Amino acid sequence: MNPPNFDSPLENLLALTADLRSPEGCPWDKEQTHLSVIPHLLEETYEVVDTIERGDDNHLKEELGDLLFQITFHSQLAKERGAFDFQDVANDVFQKLVFRHPHVYGNRSGIDSGEQVLTQWEELKQKEKENKGKIESDKSILAAIPKALPAIQRSEKIQSKVTKQGFDWPTVSGVFEKFQEEIKELDTELKSQVSLNTKKLPYNGRVEDELGDLFFLLVNLSRKLSIDPETCLRRANEKFESRFRIVEDLVTQTGKTLKDHSLEELDLFWDQAKLQLKAKSPIASTSTTDTKSQKNAGSMNQGSQP
Repeated sequence: MNPPNFDSPLENLLALTADLRSPEGCPWDKEQTHLSVIPHLLEETYEVVDTIERGDDNHLKEELGDLLFQITFHSQLAKERGAFDFQDVANDVFQKLVFRHPHVYGNRSGIDSGEQVLTQWEELKQKEKENKGKIESDKSILAAIPKALPAIQRSEKIQSKVTKQGFDWPTVSGVFEKFQEEIKELDTELKSQVSLNTKKLPYNGRVEDELGDLFFLLVNLSRKLSIDPETCLRRANEKFESRFRIVEDLVTQTGKTLKDHSLEELDLFWDQAKLQLKAKSPIASTSTTDTKSQKNAGSMNQGSQP
């Protein structure tokens, strides 16, 4: 079998995908289903995010290609069972985006901010459902939030949805005060344990409940501060990893291992790592406006709004 040789790169990719699934194609590809390739779809998505955050254009091009292949693959699977094909996918999203941008492709005026766009977006989504005659058995405003979303992202979606209905603290201070309250409740629950002077406590359902409340409230506080919680936590992970790698280097220079050093000694190495990173590359903070606009733009291109 010769590889496809059309003038259009997209046509080549679609034909290649069909070839891989054909009787003469790849044994592994022929075995796959929508469900079996979900892990690959998620992995490719996260790899795209990683290259964007690293500002790596060469690898971004490659990773976007890998993600595009996931889309063509799912489209091919659907085509084989007569559900839809790639052209249907492209046309549907095209028509949807035109409909949801009447301030760009229509005569609607007075849309001058990202917040106004998001409000209009939700209204148009609801209108689409009505036009298509969709009758939802679950009438909750939370019904459309996918349960498969990562917990932090789903928490943010839930809170954003209820906020639009007025179910929210009017000020940031209210959330912060509630946060202090939840910390006290967790502290009370922990002190009911036999002792906190141990390396690890056994599982306790009540402690899990209180800790869950804290996580949920931290997501809410992040939203109030115009900070994406997932991005915030990823950056904290990266900051810790950068510092810890320096600690490992400093420990290696002593000719010993991490476990050969006391916690006090490791803390000194940690302080050195912080100083090295600060001197080498001071962290540039992202402006609230940029963060918010990026978040709005990203969420508008997803099927479900926050």
